[in-house]
Amino acid sequence: MPPMKIMLWIAGTLGLLAVFALWLPHFVEGRFYYPRRGASAYTPQSVGLAYEDVYFSSVDGARLHGWFIPALGKARGLVLQVHGNAGRLENHLDSIRWLPEKGYAVFAFDYRAYGLSEDKTPTPKALMEDTQSAIAYLQSRKDMAAPKLWLLAQSLGGNNAIAAKAHGKIGGVAGMVLDSTFYSYQSIVNDKIPGAGIFISDRYSASQFIAQLAPLPLFFLHGDQDRTIPWQHSQKLYELASAPKQIRILPGVRHMGALESPEVRAAILRFFEQPAKITVP
Repeated sequence: MPPMKIMLWIAGTLGLLAVFALWLPHFVEGRFYYPRRGASAYTPQSVGLAYEDVYFSSVDGARLHGWFIPALGKARGLVLQVHGNAGRLENHLDSIRWLPEKGYAVFAFDYRAYGLSEDKTPTPKALMEDTQSAIAYLQSRKDMAAPKLWLLAQSLGGNNAIAAKAHGKIGGVAGMVLDSTFYSYQSIVNDKIPGAGIFISDRYSASQFIAQLAPLPLFFLHGDQDRTIPWQHSQKLYELASAPKQIRILPGVRHMGALESPEVRAAILRFFEQPAKITVP
């Protein structure tokens, strides 16, 4: 092959590799999320709870949908559920349906591309901003001005909540319950495909922000039989976090299964009442 053709072949190959290198991170990021579109059939009304359909805007104007579920009786506080990766609102209702009876109003919302929220591309930054916007929406409600605001964040939602609170320097949050949260985007991708973590950014990962949350009280939960996100992810976040903090690694519990336990629910209620008090697992 003549030298000129060899040079052209090398240049073309390098160009294709450069395009591939730029495309691959977007491909990996796009495969990270598992949304389900459309309206939920299983709603708070299905379990005897009144609720309000709510629409609000994210930072970039994306229209997001959520459910506001009032407390039964006088509200002791307000809980924002920041849900996990798969499905839509109905897939996460059972984690919060018990709270209104205990005196806590609940707001749950779908990220962009999930449920009835606008079908825009989810990214780590966008989902962090969707979470910030949900907090801002709640803080704008005049009927919720007095009760304390708690974040109940699960799996991917834990990452979103940590990044949203710290990155946005948001006030007015009394504490966080973090259930089955992963340490970072890169670490969880590496767990699934060794070495592939380099193709996703850690810029909006929980590991980057968890230390900045102090002195916000944190309560970590994780099942030791979690096959989706190993419990060591929560342990590493707990070690990075500052007090007040507590952690429970739950024997025999699968991914996001902690809230099925009456004992865990009771512990969460105690945390809401005395968030700075460290309890022994």
